[in-house]
Amino acid sequence: MKKQIYIDNLYLTKKLTPEYQDFFNDILNKISNINSLTDLEKSAAVNYALEQCLNAIKDGKTVKEAFPDNDYVKKFTKKSVLQSVKKKLCQQDYEKVIISSIWIVFTLSMLLFFLNNLITGKYLVNYWLDALIGCVAGAIAFQNYRIKHRIIKRYNFKKLYKYLDIVTVLACVFIKIISKSNFDITYLLLVISFFVTKKNITPEFEVMLKK
Repeated sequence: MKKQIYIDNLYLTKKLTPEYQDFFNDILNKISNINSLTDLEKSAAVNYALEQCLNAIKDGKTVKEAFPDNDYVKKFTKKSVLQSVKKKLCQQDYEKVIISSIWIVFTLSMLLFFLNNLITGKYLVNYWLDALIGCVAGAIAFQNYRIKHRIIKRYNFKKLYKYLDIVTVLACVFIKIISKSNFDITYLLLVISFFVTKKNITPEFEVMLKK
């Protein structure tokens, strides 16, 4: 279940006091065992519970003061609550996919630039500095690729996006090897891939927001 919680909220769990950490772990276990909820609904419920715990800590309340009733799980899994949180998380995920895709275009362009310099032996400054920039760009591209496709997998969207990214990268590398120029269509291919992804994934998120 922890893997279904969004990365930002996993970071926020570090702000929980020991008392609320135990309480939150209990909520986490109970919600994860509710078979009637989908994975997305479980994630929404846990995120809402975490938000409520953090608000209670901010107000200086103990667990018993903030949640005096034993049916707190029902409070976190109400249909109205789940719908509201799901829409919020869905919108956040859409924005993450778009931002990650933009970063992929930018960083892959830098990585391809270094690849071309490596092939031609002509570096912008020198080999080591260009290599450092290329490695950093590659690491950022890989991290954003993981974020993008983790979200796509979470919503069970079509595999077009994964194949599109792979084919685009392979095509760009092939063109760089053949053309040996920093001015070719590889950057155009990356931009086209971004807009194809955006055009196709936007309606899919719109459907999710309406559910």
